[in-house]
Amino acid sequence: MSLVSGTFIAIMILTTILYYLLPKKTKPYILLVISICVYASLGVKSLIYIIISSVTTYIATLLFQKNKYKKLILILTLIINIGILVIIKSELIKNIIVPLGISYYTFQVVSYLIDIYRNKYKPEKNIAKYFVYTMYFPYLFIGPINRFDDISDSLFKEDKKINLSSMYNGILRIGWGFFKKLLIANRINVLIATITQNPSEYNGAFALFAMLLYSIQLYADFSGGIDIVIGFSKVLQINVKENFDTPYISQNIQEFWRRWHISLSSWFRDYVYIPLGGNRCSKLRHYFNTIIVFLLSGLWHGINYVLWGLLHAIFLILGKFITTKNKYLNITVTFLIVSFLWSFFIWPTTLESLQMIGSVFTTFNYSELFNNILNLGLNLANYIVLIISVILLIIYDLKREKINSKLKSLKTEHKLILFAGLVWVILIFGMYGIGFNASEFIYNKF
Repeated sequence: MSLVSGTFIAIMILTTILYYLLPKKTKPYILLVISICVYASLGVKSLIYIIISSVTTYIATLLFQKNKYKKLILILTLIINIGILVIIKSELIKNIIVPLGISYYTFQVVSYLIDIYRNKYKPEKNIAKYFVYTMYFPYLFIGPINRFDDISDSLFKEDKKINLSSMYNGILRIGWGFFKKLLIANRINVLIATITQNPSEYNGAFALFAMLLYSIQLYADFSGGIDIVIGFSKVLQINVKENFDTPYISQNIQEFWRRWHISLSSWFRDYVYIPLGGNRCSKLRHYFNTIIVFLLSGLWHGINYVLWGLLHAIFLILGKFITTKNKYLNITVTFLIVSFLWSFFIWPTTLESLQMIGSVFTTFNYSELFNNILNLGLNLANYIVLIISVILLIIYDLKREKINSKLKSLKTEHKLILFAGLVWVILIFGMYGIGFNASEFIYNKF
């Protein structure tokens, strides 16, 4: 199931109708039942994994209360949950069915477990409500990684009445997510697929073209999925935190990770980096802490991305040495570094990714790229749609607060016209994957 599939859209509509029509006390349980059904539809094994994570952490936090073996319980529960994640990510068990969202819900339950251990807040004793937190189905597909204390109040609130303003803003946010996914990400996906299918022919300038395009594709794809999750949650008046903050205007790698996949970055900061000592230690130890965090971040994505994480750590450490006084130059250099490192996501093996990076500096076939630009899977009309869509994305990201403020002040009829126009554009110009099938979001697999 994909976030852009008709089935998922139907589930969102059904959930909204039931959420507001049935008695208010049933709201959390409606979400739980639907979430269980959605997850069960992905396979019984997937459902078993998330139940194990939910049950073990629920029981552990209750056992923490006035228990002299509190630390031992914490360690054993962490071993169970993180151990399952590591085994699956390391592919130690071949032909295993990787449960969708395991990276997201594992980090969620671990944050909850540690927060309760630190006495940050009291454990949730209602097991059904706790399962709503771990299994809320929209963020199982693509995140973000939600902290219990950030989302629980709005997630469990029962006395919600229909809020037309919140509903409209949510629906518009969903539409914007579809726009980024179907008009931008899926078009670039056609170009990337063409270039990567024949590395011996499409290297050098083609490889560089793919890296730059992939930076845009991944951002449009990932943030578009998050838009759908946040938008649907707004419709239900559930507060899900933002996961992106215009990351490609960052002036160094450190700033990039404050703006990109914020929920993951902040998770590693709070539960790994700071406990290791953060930057409140010697420079050598600080560098060591940074490297550990990014190695783990690479492993979170999968065993093939460990080198990608290590290189990010190195560039973050070297940041002050490669940062200039010209912010536009800094932004350009950071964007290029990030784009080159996305190579590990584009090509199937680490060796091939390194070869493609090397070819950029050894094979200067730019005229060949220019002459074949219309032979990579998109015609001129599709390139025009792509370019216009990317420009709109850039404008919105840079002027987001002003644009959102103006949108909120629009009259209801103007809001409806705007939404109808957005739907029309998506239906007419959207590209539904290669072969016009709804393609998965890139970050589904993580």
